[in-house]
Amino acid sequence: MAAADAGRETPAGNVLTLAEADYRYGVGPLRIRVERVDRNHPATYEGEVWYPVEGVQLRSDGAELRRREVLVKAARLVVPPQRTPREA
Repeated sequence: MAAADAGRETPAGNVLTLAEADYRYGVGPLRIRVERVDRNHPATYEGEVWYPVEGVQLRSDGAELRRREVLVKAARLVVPPQRTPREA
């Protein structure tokens, strides 16, 4: 990943809310609790890297809906670096 994308990888257990354009395949936003990111099998679409992600789809209130396997843009799987109080 480019330096502009610097940060740490999304760990298992994190909840992502993805816009329809940030994952394949589905309609509308997706809220998913990440269980596994398969970084060994990336795919490239329209010049961007995507990774298979397994997890549990959640409703907006946090209730579990079902297991999902989707492709997610690599840029959405990076947690921005934490700012120190001096940087804020």
